[in-house]
Amino acid sequence: MVASFLAGTPVNALYPGFDKDSVSVIYKVTRPKILFCEVSNYPIAQDINRELQLEAKIFIMNDDERLQGVGHIEDLLKIEKSQIKSDFRYGCHDLNGDDIALIMCSSGTTGTPKGVMCSHRSLLNQKVCLTLKSDSIISTFSTMYWISGILMMLSSLTSGCLRVITSRSFTTDYFLGLIERHKITHFFASGTYMAELCMYKDIEHIQRALASIDTLLVAGSKIPLAVQEKMNGILACNTRRPGFNVVYGMTELSGILSSNLYYVADGLEGTEGKLLPNTRVQICDKKGQRLGAMEHGEICIWTPYPWKGYFKNPEATKKALKHDWLQTGDIGFFDTEGFLHVCSRDNDVFKSNNFQIYPPMIEDVIYRLPGIAETCIVGIPDLVAANLIGCAVVRNKTVEGLKLSTRDVVEHVKAHMGSMYHITDGVYFIESLPKTGSGKIKRSKVLELIMEIRNNVK
Repeated sequence: MVASFLAGTPVNALYPGFDKDSVSVIYKVTRPKILFCEVSNYPIAQDINRELQLEAKIFIMNDDERLQGVGHIEDLLKIEKSQIKSDFRYGCHDLNGDDIALIMCSSGTTGTPKGVMCSHRSLLNQKVCLTLKSDSIISTFSTMYWISGILMMLSSLTSGCLRVITSRSFTTDYFLGLIERHKITHFFASGTYMAELCMYKDIEHIQRALASIDTLLVAGSKIPLAVQEKMNGILACNTRRPGFNVVYGMTELSGILSSNLYYVADGLEGTEGKLLPNTRVQICDKKGQRLGAMEHGEICIWTPYPWKGYFKNPEATKKALKHDWLQTGDIGFFDTEGFLHVCSRDNDVFKSNNFQIYPPMIEDVIYRLPGIAETCIVGIPDLVAANLIGCAVVRNKTVEGLKLSTRDVVEHVKAHMGSMYHITDGVYFIESLPKTGSGKIKRSKVLELIMEIRNNVK
């Protein structure tokens, strides 16, 4: 990655678990010249290289495995003869800070992922962990497919601190053991992982394992209030550290916009915190008019590091960037104290009986019910109400989860929310929620599942 940056070669990293079709969709656009992969991914890389006629050179990354006739990463690191050329120039010598360093895949929750072009300047000016020092130890489960993985790599390089890299998948026990064994101080995790951690019964074990944690960064999707409260309670013994740190950002920003920085600055549960330096935000209505405090609208962002747009997609770029302001598609508001509240994606909001329904508001309440592993609220088309409120639920494997009924969920929402938010279509128990590669729920797919269940019942 570093060699590519210094050579002025943009990188497009993919998730190693992608199937052939997913890789093909992305590589049709980016058309890479060099492919680095592990042995397990080589068949896909080889097929895509041939079918798309990329004519790309392929190099295997595994330390101990080689394939006959295929390049290996170690071949590039060998220096057979030292030779000094008087006219030699590093590739980065002529780079401009606004040149492209990365082509990142957007989350793809609303369609095919787009290639987000990130500049060197925007990446190097990200302050991910404000308390990071040279003796800190950082880690994440994110690969270089996600901006969180990129930012943690760059943070370790620019601060000179140790980064612990793992290729194992998340489990609660492994996560706790990893932090405890290596005394990790800064960890970047997803909300899904934290929700699983909150179900772990042995709170004292969690506290012992996380004793070294200075900052536990969490992002990627809306973090339920119940998860924030539980994690803040667990880490409350670390009163002189930021602790559980909910952040909000976008790939298009090359990083983070706002942060709940307890102790270091201000924090407020249930919010996405306050803006980080060098950013401006305005909340706008459908006509582009700026709104005031406590008024809901689209979150629009300006930064001093120009966004380069979507790779080979000028139409999508023009739609997202208006007068140098990035239209995020997220709905939110600022409260009177300056805390940012992200309510929902614009596509997720729906009307029911003339009321605007923000799914995460209802989901936050449902998550407080014992036995809930995951939940998703969607609008079910209806001639009278425009949309009925439908609820998909994944039970956890506890006694409470096995006993959980439709009535339990419906009555719980009725007891804690106004009538406009009551579940009017029903509760649908499913095995798992469809998600993107970055762990975000695909609401459109959840709706399809519910409609299929409804049709089968009829």
